[in-house]
Amino acid sequence: MIVCHCLAVNDRLIEAVAAGESLTVEDVIERCGAGARCGGCRESIQEVLDESRRRPAPSLAVSAGL
Repeated sequence: MIVCHCLAVNDRLIEAVAAGESLTVEDVIERCGAGARCGGCRESIQEVLDESRRRPAPSLAVSAGL
């Protein structure tokens, strides 16, 4: 789903940028630019970050296909 329409940044890119880190919206802005132009998506960026924190991290065995 597109989160930042100004830069066409989707939720998957934001999740990849955050990958296992506890980032803020400002961190996402610095890393990929989402939220930097009009700022209308900053609340949505926070929601994506919150949701990614709630999901359990995949185990190494599952990631490696074991």
